[in-house]
Amino acid sequence: MNKLHRQVFLAAVATAALVAFATATAAQETKKDVSAKKNVSDKHAHQIAQADLAEVQAGKLGVSKASSPEVKKFAQSMVDDHGKHLSELRSMAKTKGMQLPSAPAKKHQAAMKKLQSASGAEFDKRFMTQMVKDHEDALKLVQDTAKNAKDAELKADAEKTAPVIQKHLDEAKRIAASLK
Repeated sequence: MNKLHRQVFLAAVATAALVAFATATAAQETKKDVSAKKNVSDKHAHQIAQADLAEVQAGKLGVSKASSPEVKKFAQSMVDDHGKHLSELRSMAKTKGMQLPSAPAKKHQAAMKKLQSASGAEFDKRFMTQMVKDHEDALKLVQDTAKNAKDAELKADAEKTAPVIQKHLDEAKRIAASLK
């Protein structure tokens, strides 16, 4: 191989190496971008699922322990509405390869323990106070998700869910005020 051929060969090898490096770097950055977007969406979906799980669990407790028919009715609507949304969220997550929790967050579990020790009118008051707090938190969560989620489907779900949670919050506040 003469000197000119050698230089052309080395230049070609160097160019190929640079192209391979640039391609690998771009692919790695794309994977990081997708991973970052997925992590944000996963976090939002995870938190919303935990809120739904908590409302279903609290609702079931309310149906069995509430003394007020109005509180029992509200509790049943929590089981129905949040159970339906949780099912929809799980279906969406499954298509996206997301893992959702199977239990409420520890803070919700602690609140449930406190509710379990109450009975009668005291239970009703505590339950509705908890429902107000939970729905205030849930409303902030879905509003944040609607504003900041990168996943279009999750964002649309949060936009659709926010008015339902607002309705629950308004109803919870009305019932809680009537129990005082």
